[in-house]
Amino acid sequence: MKRPLMLWPLVLCLLVLSLGGGFAGGIMMLMDPSGEMLGVAEILPLLPVPNFILPGIFLLVVMGFFPLVLAITLVARPDWSWVDSLFQWSNHYWAWTGTLILVAILALWLIYEVWLIGLFPITNITAVLGLLILLFALLPAVRRYYAN
Repeated sequence: MKRPLMLWPLVLCLLVLSLGGGFAGGIMMLMDPSGEMLGVAEILPLLPVPNFILPGIFLLVVMGFFPLVLAITLVARPDWSWVDSLFQWSNHYWAWTGTLILVAILALWLIYEVWLIGLFPITNITAVLGLLILLFALLPAVRRYYAN
């Protein structure tokens, strides 16, 4: 079966989330846990953590590495039976299901972020990116392509 055309915008959105949000934000938070480099030091007192190390690790792993792996595996579609066995319940290729899980995690992260510190322009941009990822993943052609 040929890859659907709408797979490419999905992969692009995952890469933008990975590189723009996950890696860039996460690395900057780890390089400067005070938040000065990102210009967010003033929100630190509103957070339940003493510095930006834990949010930086979260961004790096969950919003950086995870979407990067998903983007690569959605295109390459490697046969990783050990991962497939964990996602048999979804009746879809594991990376497609992982993409939906990523969107759910992203939504929870953004809701928690808005609850703690309010809306920032990057929050809106990330929310739109998450909605685009969800939209492209749920398109019938993409969904059919990854159905088991």
